[in-house]
Amino acid sequence: MDTVETAEEADRQARVFWSILRDSVARVAMNAQDQIRDPDVHECFMWEAGYPVLWRSEEAGWVSPELRSRLDALDHLLDQLSDAPGAWTDEAIMLLPLWEEARRAALECLVLMPTAPWEVGT
Repeated sequence: MDTVETAEEADRQARVFWSILRDSVARVAMNAQDQIRDPDVHECFMWEAGYPVLWRSEEAGWVSPELRSRLDALDHLLDQLSDAPGAWTDEAIMLLPLWEEARRAALECLVLMPTAPWEVGT
């Protein structure tokens, strides 16, 4: 049996996934000391739940071409970190240049991501 998503459900889903993605970006953007101290920093890796459904936010009009490009670049950096042996130790988070590059890219994304874009202009 096929289910058809209502416009209200689609909007709710878009908001949930936007919030997951934005929170993930914010956690990647944290400075290294805060990342290793934050017991919930693993939440930044909810990226895999939010990024693949970015199309929902795009359809809602919340993702500019610039933001899309920056999120794609951040995704590439996170892939590189995932593939790098030892990149997930506290020492690597503090010292690995790839982590600093990911933090910088995440900050660039974050400034383009309002907390609740569905409220912008209302």
